[in-house]
Amino acid sequence: MTFFKKFSLSMKVTLVLALSVLLVLGSILMMNMSQLQTLSMAKGELEGRNAGVQYATDLQIRLSSMQATLKSLAEQMAATRMDQSLSREQVIGIMQHTLSQRSDLFAMYTLWEPNAFDGNDEANRNKSLYDDASGRFIPYLIKVDGRIQMEPLVDYEKPGAGDYYLLPKASKQLTYIEPYEYEAGGVKTNLMPIVQPILSLEGEFLGIVGLDLTVEQLQEDAGKYEPLGGYVSLITGSGMYVANPNDPDSILQHFGDNPEKAELWKKVEAGSSTEGYTVNSKGDRVLRVFEPIPMPGSEQTWYTQASISEDVILADYHQTRLTALLESAAGIVVLIAILTLMIRIMVTKPLRALSGKLQLMAQGDLTQEMTVRSGDEIGIMSGYFNEMTRKLREMFRLVSDLSMTVGATSEQLSASAEQNSGAAHTVAAAVGSIAEGAMAQNDQASDSSRSMSEIKVGAERIAEFSSSVSATADGVTNQTKQGSDELQTVVTEMGEVMRSVEETAASIKRLEERSEQIGGMIDIIANISKQTNLLALNAAIEASRAGEHGRGFAVVADEIRKLADQTKQAAEEVTGLVEAVRKDTGKAAATMAAGNAKVRSGVQSIGGSQERFQSILSEMTAVNMQIQEVSSSAQQMSASTDLVSDNVSQLAELASKAAADSQSVAAASEEQLASMEEIASSSAALSRMVEELLEKLAQFKI
Repeated sequence: MTFFKKFSLSMKVTLVLALSVLLVLGSILMMNMSQLQTLSMAKGELEGRNAGVQYATDLQIRLSSMQATLKSLAEQMAATRMDQSLSREQVIGIMQHTLSQRSDLFAMYTLWEPNAFDGNDEANRNKSLYDDASGRFIPYLIKVDGRIQMEPLVDYEKPGAGDYYLLPKASKQLTYIEPYEYEAGGVKTNLMPIVQPILSLEGEFLGIVGLDLTVEQLQEDAGKYEPLGGYVSLITGSGMYVANPNDPDSILQHFGDNPEKAELWKKVEAGSSTEGYTVNSKGDRVLRVFEPIPMPGSEQTWYTQASISEDVILADYHQTRLTALLESAAGIVVLIAILTLMIRIMVTKPLRALSGKLQLMAQGDLTQEMTVRSGDEIGIMSGYFNEMTRKLREMFRLVSDLSMTVGATSEQLSASAEQNSGAAHTVAAAVGSIAEGAMAQNDQASDSSRSMSEIKVGAERIAEFSSSVSATADGVTNQTKQGSDELQTVVTEMGEVMRSVEETAASIKRLEERSEQIGGMIDIIANISKQTNLLALNAAIEASRAGEHGRGFAVVADEIRKLADQTKQAAEEVTGLVEAVRKDTGKAAATMAAGNAKVRSGVQSIGGSQERFQSILSEMTAVNMQIQEVSSSAQQMSASTDLVSDNVSQLAELASKAAADSQSVAAASEEQLASMEEIASSSAALSRMVEELLEKLAQFKI
């Protein structure tokens, strides 16, 4: 079947239709030919049977006439025997008259039992030409050359040769004797005797009266019937040919001269069949139709056989078959030509037009449309084709618009990434400044702690050496002023640290809001990617419906799907990065809030220390006036210096922690900066993908 696949559609359809038409018409033709053959054979059988029936009817009419003649003579002779009204000469005269009047008779005769006719056999021994030494009344009248000759019957007591006498004597019924060869008038002739027994009123057998028909006459009569060029023959009940115009040599021979004919004869005798086909002496198949002939006045049955050659019977069939084959072949050729033309006009031409349109579509021209001229499958397919091209044009327009939108969104994302990157740089710089301030605060707190330690030592020395308090009061006052100034400086710097922390927290808050905006844009990009992927899937489905001609659409749809998948993947990666930035920004915001609170606490503590330093200064001013209270004041100062030392230590810890938090914020800012760079890179890749998609779409004409 490989070669069949290489044929065009019109050739395939034409071949299938041709084979179908050939099969259907061939089947119809075979059925018709079979029926015609059956009818031809039935016609032959009917012709043969009609000829046989006609011959049998004519023969029965003739035999009935002869049987009536014989019966009349037998009754007349039986009656004259009673009253001796007819002499032997008168009986012979009657027979001569009858024989001369019937041209179809060859001979007539009568044969009586000894002394049964007139009781005078003794006186008639060898008396006349028809007498023999027995003197019995046995005249045999023969028609020879138009004249009637007489001679005595012979061999009448011998079985076989004398059956014409012995059989009717035994049956006491009219008997048709099978033909046999008999020498009459010095000439050997094949005769068929018909014999009527003569019976007394009591049924006693007295003799016979009979006549002979020549087989030649029967042969001549049978030759008048030629059914379909065949012949009719006469066969006795035992199967012997009486007349056979086709083969005169078969007369007095049995019909079943070969096994096939013998088998047919058995069926005819049994009554199971009256016809059949056998091979004749020439080797030709012959139809043989038998018609039984009830012999008039007898229980015997003979048969007519009508023989017709099978070739003659089927001659019309063969001629008709040849004509039908030629006409069918011509009709099939014309029908195939018409079907081929119709297929080319109604199927192949529209399909070729559709194929051309699909080829142009495969080259990127989506403006093609089919003209719908009918409501058949081709018209419906053309309508679907137009609808498909319309939907493809709409889909490509939508993809183009979405691509432009994605490109614009990508540019916005790149700009946002650059802006966020700048903000991240600013945050990093601010956090660095905060870290430096915190380190400076830590150093100053350490200096304050050392100063408080010195103040504590001095207070202890004042307590221990109250005598020297007055001398050193001025120095303590100066140191107290210096500590107060340093605390004022610390308060100022801590205020700057607090403002820096608040600015950093505000920047981180803005960064978090920008991250949320970026996340929303990424969601839009993901939705666009999903829609693009869905459109690519619809385009692939439409391309698969188009079959082989839709492979070009399938490739484009697959490229669109890949771009959509890449866009989706990039959006998911950007989403992950933005989420990480959100988390880090949240942590930084929380850390900055905590640092801001701690800085505020440090400012308050330093303010308290400044107040204490003012109190110390007042007390040191009053030292000179209240020397008696030096010891208690020194103790109070020692306690105050302990508290200040603790506060300064706490301030140092807060400053150190603020520095560490500032470093964490700086690291988070660096990570956010890296994320922004990745977002910018992804946006650039997305822009390139959009450009490639637009280049692909530019190949299509919509």
